[in-house]
Amino acid sequence: MSDAAQRRGGTAEAWWLAAPFALSTLLTFRLDAGVSLVAVAVFAGLTLLVPLGVRAQRARGRSIGPFVALAVLATLLAVPELGLRSAGFRNVSGIEFGYPSPTDFLELEPDEELFWKMPSDAPGTNSLGFSGPEPRVPKPAGTRRVLFLGDSCLYQGHPEAWPEIAARALGLDGVNLSIAGYSTHQGRLVAQKHGERLEPDFVVVCYGWNDHWLARGTQDSLKRIDARHERFYRSSRLLQALRKLRAPEEAPVLDVGRVPPEEYVANLAAIVRQFRARKVRVMLVTAPTVHDLTVPPYLLKYNFGTNAEQIVRVHEQYVELTREVASAEGAELFDLAALCRQRPDRIDWFLGDGIHFTEQGRTVLAGLFLARARELGWDR
Repeated sequence: MSDAAQRRGGTAEAWWLAAPFALSTLLTFRLDAGVSLVAVAVFAGLTLLVPLGVRAQRARGRSIGPFVALAVLATLLAVPELGLRSAGFRNVSGIEFGYPSPTDFLELEPDEELFWKMPSDAPGTNSLGFSGPEPRVPKPAGTRRVLFLGDSCLYQGHPEAWPEIAARALGLDGVNLSIAGYSTHQGRLVAQKHGERLEPDFVVVCYGWNDHWLARGTQDSLKRIDARHERFYRSSRLLQALRKLRAPEEAPVLDVGRVPPEEYVANLAAIVRQFRARKVRVMLVTAPTVHDLTVPPYLLKYNFGTNAEQIVRVHEQYVELTREVASAEGAELFDLAALCRQRPDRIDWFLGDGIHFTEQGRTVLAGLFLARARELGWDR
């Protein structure tokens, strides 16, 4: 074979080896900017490296094995990973929440103690792992601070969540440690981790929904996660695809809530006692709903409860338990569930899930909370 033919063959071989990198580079252009800029730079460099390296190695009469290995690696790992990302594939379960679609709502970062918290790289996330400005510690002199502990019902609309609107009207420094999907199990841990250091004057506690939803895999108090493994898994679409192929079934749904009634009572009581021991005023809030009027089908489709009657009955049970704990532990009560039942226009307060609130609903709730707080002297 002539030298010219050998050169042509070597060049063709080099570009054939570079093809996986070229394809990877093209795929990155379909991804979001944060991923694309890094990936394009890496794979564009490799795209040039492989053919140039092959040519240089052949000119020296050396093996092109390392460059073949790079091409194979890209074919087996980089191209599928970027292809899955470009196609929008994801297979993450357990720590995403939202109505009607979790991907339209909020994705959360794994945490070994709390199971999840706000993504550390998300705009507006503070060092505690929650949304909002960094709380000033120690608390500045003359500052009156209210701490919110709850789920998405206290977080939704942040920084215009209904309790935050009311806190500003009261002239209080609000610190919101609420996150979608939290139960009293997580709330108790949050209170233990951050409650003393933040030095609140008032604490508002609202849980219940996620406590009584049917548990998946195990109850909250028995759950254990490896956050490092989960973060690595969540960073790779290829691993997610392999898991979907290997284990398509989700964790089994149990016939008990994430936090059974006796644990719910114990958790709420522990939160109240922790703060009352420091002369901090604690308010328990009952979670309102319109499920007595209509239960959205998706709650049954995704096994949040066994049937519509069970969902209504169990929620009422946890609402009543909240009232009982407030009475037994000397906490102040904002019986929002009862106030909601008295309002003929309450259907307009809620989104279609019957749990979260419309903009009108958040405004109404903020007004009701403001009235209750002033009645209790929180503005003085």
